[in-house]
Formats: sequence, structure tokens, C-alpha cells
Amino acid sequence: MKKLMFMTSVVMVFFLIPNLQAHAYPFEPIDIEGHWAYEELDQFAKASLVEGYEMSDGRREIRPYQSITRAEFVAILNRALDLKEVEGGTDFEDIKGKWYEENVRIASSHGLVYGMGENKFEPNRPITRAEIASIVIRATEDSIDFSQGSVKTFEDVSQYWALDAINQASKVGIIHGVSTTEFKPNQNANRAESIVMIKRALDKEQSNTPSEEYLLNLIHQLSDEWTSALETKNYEKLKATQDRTTGYYGTMQSISISYDIKGMEDGTSVEYDVTTPKQGHAVHIANRFADVKITQGEMERTVTFPYERNGSKFWTSSISEVGTYRFYKEDGKWKIYDIQSPEEDGLLLY
Repeated sequence: MKKLMFMTSVVMVFFLIPNLQAHAYPFEPIDIEGHWAYEELDQFAKASLVEGYEMSDGRREIRPYQSITRAEFVAILNRALDLKEVEGGTDFEDIKGKWYEENVRIASSHGLVYGMGENKFEPNRPITRAEIASIVIRATEDSIDFSQGSVKTFEDVSQYWALDAINQASKVGIIHGVSTTEFKPNQNANRAESIVMIKRALDKEQSNTPSEEYLLNLIHQLSDEWTSALETKNYEKLKATQDRTTGYYGTMQSISISYDIKGMEDGTSVEYDVTTPKQGHAVHIANRFADVKITQGEMERTVTFPYERNGSKFWTSSISEVGTYRFYKEDGKWKIYDIQSPEEDGLLLY
């Protein structure tokens, strides 16, 4: 598992935060390290798009090899697409009063899922690979350019009901098959396969992408607003920066801010001086996900304490802003859900 590291909030260096790792449990599943789908699973966990299963000690498992039901898949898909219910959904009789009722109704209202006859959805039946391909294509048919690429020829789908969807998905790289000649459409999909297919599709969406400049400006704004709020001891402005973050980073930022405020209330103050301006570029941009790499950026931070520490009331350090900033579009806003430093895959907090 990647090391949890903070670099560095004003007071987190000096105050022990109880159970800090426990706050990361929902975002750092214990059973995905080394898995072939680690990157997609990690990103979905960090963005709070998949919650996994909570263990008795508070840690979480994704259980990537476990089959996934039709209802579970729809719930994850809805979160990833940030869907809300519209008119026109089907009122399936076998979802009423269940935890998944709203999610199935949302997906149905957008025309992504249909019933299995007799007004039933069969929510607890494991979903097949073909069903996922079909649903994902319906969800992205207007946002992905399907004119590029080449269809893969799978010997086991030539007369299959979902042939068109499988062809489209294979053409743009959403699905790869279980071998060069087989797709195994009737095979139950596992949790890892389902998340990977969703993530690949989302990474192909190019119908409504932000510019590189826009995302870089969001990074600048977060840094400027956070450091300015700390310098001026503007607690409300500091708390407002949380609107720019979500998921894993949002949770850790919230913890950092609460302890920063505690330190400032105790008389600690801070000043920042930019020594190397930030520079960077987009690594990947799609409709809902984006990665931006900051290749250069450093500031010097001076903390002044109300009393001496080791013979001095001042402490100066350098903060590197270099790293990969991961964005997810949530409720119409682009938010940072993870920042990974190049050295230790750590988390940057100011």
C-alpha cells in the first residue's frame, strides 16, 4: 500500500493527530496492491466512487475478484456518471423498498438499463460482461468518438444479442477480451472488470472537456487561497477551500484545516514566499476525469510560534508543489481528489 505522507500543513508537523491512518481507510483498500487493475481501483476509491466492504478494524476491501450484481454495478455507474433521476424510468416491482431502488430508477430513467421481462430488473443477479459492455456504450454513445480504432473479432460473439455494443466497445479500447479470440459475453463480471470498463469509457469521453489552462488555474487558485487564508488567519476562507476538493484529498484537507485552525487560535502564524513558480501540463483530460502534472513549483514557509521551540520561535521549511493532481468533475465542478508526490506517492497539504 502506498505510504501516507503529508507535506506539510502548518501545525500537523508539530501536533500528533489521533488515528490519522483511520481517516484514509475508506480510500485505501487493503486488497488491491499488485492487482492488474490497481490504478483504476485506486482512482475510484480515492474519488469515493466505490466504497468497498468495511472490515471489523475499520479498513476496507474492494474484493476485486468477487462477482458484481446488476444493482451494485448500476450504483457505481451512477456515481461515476454523476447521474440524477429524470422522468421516464421504469418502476420495476423487484426493487421496491431496497437499498438499490433509487439507483436502478436513475439508470432506467436515462435509458441505460432495461428489465428482464415481467417488469423485473433482477437486481441481485450477477451482471455479465456483455451486459456491462451494452450499458456502458449506451451511457457514452454521445460523448465518445467511435469513428476511430478497429473492431476486435471475437469468435464467441458473432451471433450474440450485444454484438454491436461489444464491437463498439472493443473498437475504442473499452474492452479487450479474455483472450485475442474470446470475449466470453455470458461470463459473470467481477468487481475489478466492471470498474475498469467504466473507467476506460470515462477516459475516452471528449465531448465536453476543460482546457489545460483551466485546470492549471484551479491548482493555482487552491494554492493561493489556502496559503493566503493561513497567512491572514481567515478561518472562513480556509474552510471554503474545501469546496475545491473531494474524496480522499478532501477528507485529508479537512483534517489538516481543523488542526491549522487550532494552531492559529493558539497564536501560531505563518508566511509563504514563492521561490519557484509553478509550471505543469495536462497528462490526460476527459469529460469527468483529468490528471495534471506540476513539474516545477516551490515555496518557503516560515512558521512563528507564540513560544520558543528548541531555542527559537521561528521554523522555516521548503514546500514542493510538484506532483500529479487528479481531478474529478462532481456536481458540475472540477475538484481535486488526490495529489501524488513523485518521491513517495504522498499527499501535499499546505
